[in-house]
Amino acid sequence: MKRILSILCLSCLLPAVAPAYQIRVGETTNALVLPAGDQIAEEALWAANSVIIQGTTARDLWLLATAAIRFDGESSGDLRAFSASTTIGGTVQGNLLGYANGLQLTTNSAVRGEVALFGADLICEGDVAGDARLFAKSATLGGRWGGDVRIVADEIRIAPGTRIAGDLVYTSSKPLVYDASVAIGGTVAQRNVLPPEAPLRARLARHGYLFLAALLVGMPFVGFFPMVAGGAVRKLRVAPWRTLLAGLATLLFGPLLIAFAFVTIVGIPLALMLAALYGALLYLSHVVIALWLGHALVRASGPQTFARVLSALAVGLFILYFALAIPGIASFIAFPVVVLGSGALALAFLQRSFIPVALPPSLLPKRPEPPEPPA
Repeated sequence: MKRILSILCLSCLLPAVAPAYQIRVGETTNALVLPAGDQIAEEALWAANSVIIQGTTARDLWLLATAAIRFDGESSGDLRAFSASTTIGGTVQGNLLGYANGLQLTTNSAVRGEVALFGADLICEGDVAGDARLFAKSATLGGRWGGDVRIVADEIRIAPGTRIAGDLVYTSSKPLVYDASVAIGGTVAQRNVLPPEAPLRARLARHGYLFLAALLVGMPFVGFFPMVAGGAVRKLRVAPWRTLLAGLATLLFGPLLIAFAFVTIVGIPLALMLAALYGALLYLSHVVIALWLGHALVRASGPQTFARVLSALAVGLFILYFALAIPGIASFIAFPVVVLGSGALALAFLQRSFIPVALPPSLLPKRPEPPEPPA
């Protein structure tokens, strides 16, 4: 069912380029493989549990995987890869955009355009001709870089023998130390060092304002959409794993659908509307989590009046924002809250129960009159 919905959504958003676009969506347990010697002639999107590319592509290529991506082929256009683990070992004639928890450019990789990489652990040892932007928690640089390199990371390591033709600008709390064999053609500069954390009193005051703002948003949401809010809380209570999968799918495919709609020119109004809905979904996700948490703590028997729902919402939001104000807690709970909340909202909206509307007596079908008894 998920595969059919994904294909239908992407097909509706790409009416103008559908004949020149290839979409392949695999099952959640298999792998999509492009063997060596095969070629994709049109722009393509491949999504599966694992994606392996060994052949060639004539145009841009989008790769989406829940587990891993392995690219050892050649792309004549741009390459965009999103997964938990990505390994690039082939040649990209255009630009490269990568987002993964673990992302690696092997020594055999070559990128002729620019590079933008986002991940927790980056290992870049290939040949990059253009400028590079790297954002990670831990980054390791090697190989050859033909343009400027800008790195934002907590830990930066530069392997011996690395060559950078342009400038090296890094953002880190630690000074950069590298071997004498590293050749940098431009200047090395440290900019925009991350500021120290604000004191606890200032964080509590800021999160107090955010708590009041979220409460003002949650009140009309619960009042005007009680079925959606209640359905989302029930999904969190009875189907947490299904809610988690729905949230991951929503966060993954939401920006992709918006980008595709924007590319088609005629879909720009639709893209703006989807972007607004996506932003509202992300913000309301923590409101739903707070409502679920408040109901779990404030167990009120009997029918749930509007006052009881608001009290549960206030308790849940207070706990969430108080926890976010504690140093080191926000990085652990922010992502699960967004994933679970958005997944619950998506399931509640798609599977909401419809209320039957009573028809006026004039539109109701007339019942046949009983036959007269025989004389």
